This record gives sequence, C-alpha cells and structure tokens, in this order.
Amino acid sequence: MSSGVATRASAPDKERVEGVRACGVVALAMATLVAGCALHAASESEPAPARPTPDEQAPLDWARGEDWFVLVKRSCRTVSVYRKGEWLRTYHDVSFGRNPGDKLHEGDRKTPLGLYRMVGRRRHPRWSRFILLDYPNVRDLEVHQAADAAGLVPRGPGSQIGIHGSDEPILNRGGVDWTYGCISLLDEDVRELYATVPPGTLVLIED
Repeated sequence: MSSGVATRASAPDKERVEGVRACGVVALAMATLVAGCALHAASESEPAPARPTPDEQAPLDWARGEDWFVLVKRSCRTVSVYRKGEWLRTYHDVSFGRNPGDKLHEGDRKTPLGLYRMVGRRRHPRWSRFILLDYPNVRDLEVHQAADAAGLVPRGPGSQIGIHGSDEPILNRGGVDWTYGCISLLDEDVRELYATVPPGTLVLIED
C-alpha cells in the first residue's frame, strides 16, 4: 500500500473498513475467552515448548457439536485438534505469513484470521500435503470490498490459503514466519493432520 493511497482515504472510509472487520471478531473473542493462550510467542532465541501445557489440553465446550475442530493460535505457534470438543493433540513449530495482522489483499503476505473450513486437499511435491481453506469467505469479501471502496487495497483478496508442510523445517523450529499467508507445519505433522482430520472440518485462526 503506497503512502499516496493511504492519504486519499478519509477517516470515515477507514472507520467503515474497521466496522466491517469487527463483524467477524465475535467468534474469535469467544474462543479467546474460553481457550486463552498459555504460551508466549516463540522466537528464534526461545523455541516452542516440546509438549502441550494443561491449558492447551482443556476441552472446548463450545465446539462439542463438531465432530472435528482445529484451533490455530498464531501467538502460540500451535495447531490443536479436537474431537467433540475434547483435545486430542497439539502441533508446535508452526510458521505463518511473513507479515503480522489479518489478511486484506493478495500479496500482503498475511495469514487470515477467522473461522474457515477445509474444502480441499492434495499431496504436494514441495510441502508434502496441502489442505485448502475456504478463504476468502463472506466476511473476507465484505472487508475487502469496503477497503477497496476506500482506496486502501491495490488488488483482489487473493486465494489458495491453506495448511501445508515445510521444505525449510529449520525456519519452523526457529520461530520464523516465512509463508505468503499459509499455515506451515513440519512435514510429519501435516501428514498426520491430513490423515486424521476429514474434509469439511472447521478451522479457527486466532492471532
């Protein structure tokens, strides 16, 4: 986003974008209150814990109606799997988009935040497995349309966001965010997730 584009956008325009974005925060707030993160963000000098904390293993009562549920916590660098709301396991050494914040447009190198669904999957020659998410969803399109009307985005919302493996596991283990917006697990972890969780599973991505 160039400084010239940002200058032309008025305060009401920016408020409109933020107002639309706020509509998608309700589910995230509920999840954060019930299953708050007990870990600090991993860094290159402080690797992620080797095993889940008791808080990570707490059940998600509000997800008991789902056969399977995946909770992604960017600040914790974790991907956790639940069955009928009961914790099954947590994957660490997770990497995200290179830039922080919620994804707004193609090429911003951000990982989207919100509730998504697994809508496709395939083996991948570089990243072992690729699990496609339904980004952009209705909320993402509304946010992007408002931002576009305000002159705040240079291109479309993008697509092909998913969960995949890593051809640079040293970056994952070092807490380095390197993707263009996807969620990267270690190859052995994404293979297990791929084999365990069925298509159609909901995925909640929190900051």
